[in-house]
Order: sequence, then structure tokens, then C-alpha cells
Amino acid sequence: MQAMAVAPIDKHGKVDTMEVIIAYAGTNFSDTKDRATDLQTVIQGNKKLDLSPMHPIKESKIDGQAISAQKFADEVKAKYSNSVITTTGHSLGEYLALMIAAENKWRNIGFNGPDPSDVLTNEAKKWIKANPGMLTNYRNRGDAIGNFGGNGTGAEIKVSMEMGTHLNPVDYHQLSKWAFDKNGKLKIPNNEYNQEAIIQQAERYVMTEYISKLYNLEIMQKKFQASGGGISTNEQIYLDDSRALTAVETAMAEFKAVTAYVIKVYQEGMDKVEKIWKETLQEARRVGDMLTESEILVELENVGCTEKLLVIEPCEAYQKKINKVKQMGTQFDHLSNEIKQSIEALKQKDQELAQQLG
Repeated sequence: MQAMAVAPIDKHGKVDTMEVIIAYAGTNFSDTKDRATDLQTVIQGNKKLDLSPMHPIKESKIDGQAISAQKFADEVKAKYSNSVITTTGHSLGEYLALMIAAENKWRNIGFNGPDPSDVLTNEAKKWIKANPGMLTNYRNRGDAIGNFGGNGTGAEIKVSMEMGTHLNPVDYHQLSKWAFDKNGKLKIPNNEYNQEAIIQQAERYVMTEYISKLYNLEIMQKKFQASGGGISTNEQIYLDDSRALTAVETAMAEFKAVTAYVIKVYQEGMDKVEKIWKETLQEARRVGDMLTESEILVELENVGCTEKLLVIEPCEAYQKKINKVKQMGTQFDHLSNEIKQSIEALKQKDQELAQQLG
């Protein structure tokens, strides 16, 4: 098992261990144990490796990479107990990174990883179900290796990389095929297949912001406690309101990201029925070229084909759905503003609290 723990460098050139990222390496095909892990752990779901599967010996089994990956994570967690720890990896590395993140309730972002659902504990599976969006496994649509194991973790964001047809299937699995912008954000080609992936990516970034805000609140809570005398009533109210605000703002951002796509789908539906009606009318005019316009419309109505049925009523239904979606977004805005006003009123009332908040 190959892994390392890294941390970002702040603007002063110092290592900032407030966040630590555990990166797991992918398969080294020249390594016998890496190949054994691919077969016995990833494919067969065994955490122990049998070094002599053709000639079983009582003591031939050793800890596999799934076990050593967790031991390394435990060491990092013990050394950086106050840090926010996340995981990443590629291929086998992402398989391990997903597993470790789920078992430790951490966030993960990685690439082309087979799904580790078969080796997860029931507790990890329950956490995944209760915390959607914490795990992100970008997969190339054409990658047979990385797409192995289904999507039991729900981490998958499947992307069409517009690579065309290749004779070598390994090409689709390469980490180098992914491209990033200057801020480190993955570039997803804006094609028809990737519309869902683009929305999913936006939702994952919202979750990242949510986690960051909650962590800042934990730091603030420690600051309040360090001021002496424990946490005051107003301090507790502030923390509760801030957590509520963070949850509402995250839900609002996630909702808007999703509804932008939903509204687009509704709008495309309206455009489609308009197009169908126009094409139907044009075809009727071509076939009934001896009829007047009103006679053509009557004949169409006789077979249940009218502008009202094909266009007006469906468009009204779509518009109602769009209005409902927008109304829900407005409700989020109102709730967010109410919580913000509550926090500001509390800070005005409690000057000592305001000073602590800086």
C-alpha cells in the first residue's frame, strides 16, 4: 500500500495542518501484492490476501491493502487529531480512499475508482446513506476498470470525456485524461451527456462549503469555551443560529443548482411540444393542400390533435411547475434572512459576544 498525508501551504509559506489530505496510490502492475489486491480485494471482496491461492497454506494470508490503508489513516488521525481529514486517490487508490472516508466519516474526492461497497461495514453504509454528497468518485464513461463494482456508495459522477473510440481500453482509465482549471476545479466537457454530471459537481462543491462553515463554527465554539466560564446562553444561541444558517444556505445553494437544471428540462419540454405542433401543422398542410386553414384545423381536431391539447395545456402545466420551483427558492431566501436578522440582533444586544466575534 502506498499513501501519503499532505497539507496545504498558506500565503506565508507555512504548512497549514488544519486540513490534511490522505492520498492513496493506484495499482503498480509490477507489484505482486498490488495485483493480488486488485483480484482478491477489489473483485472478490477479501480484506486479507492469500499469497499462495493455488497452494493454500495455513499461514499464507496477510493483511491486505484495505487493512494497511486503515492503519495508516489511524496514524494520521492520531497525529492530527484537530485537523479536518479528507481522502483522495486514483484507481485502486480511490477504491481505498472511498473505503477509508466512509469508515471514518470523512469527505472524499477521487478518480476512476471501483466501488468498495462490498468491503464496507454496516455502520459505514448507514453513514453514506445519511450523508449523500460526502464521497465523490469521478469516472470516465468509457473506463471499464474504474466503473467496476457498481455505485453502491453513491459517489459516482460519470463523465463523457469525448475521447472517441480507442483500441486500448486503458486509455480511458488514465488519470492524465482529466483536466483542471487554474483553481483546481475539474473541467467537465459541456456536452449533452454531461448535464447531470455538471449539476452533481455543483452539488458536491456546495457540500464542501457546508463542511467548511461547520468546521469554522467548531473553532468558534472552542474560542468561546476558552474565554472562561463555559459557553453563555447567548453564545449557544449564536452557535445554534449559525449552524441553522449554514444548513439553510447550503440547502438553498444545492436546491438552486438542482432547480436550474430542472427548469431547463421543463423549458426544453415546452419548446419540444411547440416544435411538435408546428411540424404536425406543416405536415397537415402538405397533405391537405386543397383544404383551407380552418378545415385543416377541424380535421386535426377530429383526431384529437389541437394546439390546446398539444401545446397550451402542457405548457401551462410546465409553467406551473417552474413557478412552484421558484417559489420554493424564495422560501429558502426568506428563512435565511430571518436567521441572519436574529444573529445580528443578538450581536447588538450582547456587546461582549460581538467583540469575541471580532
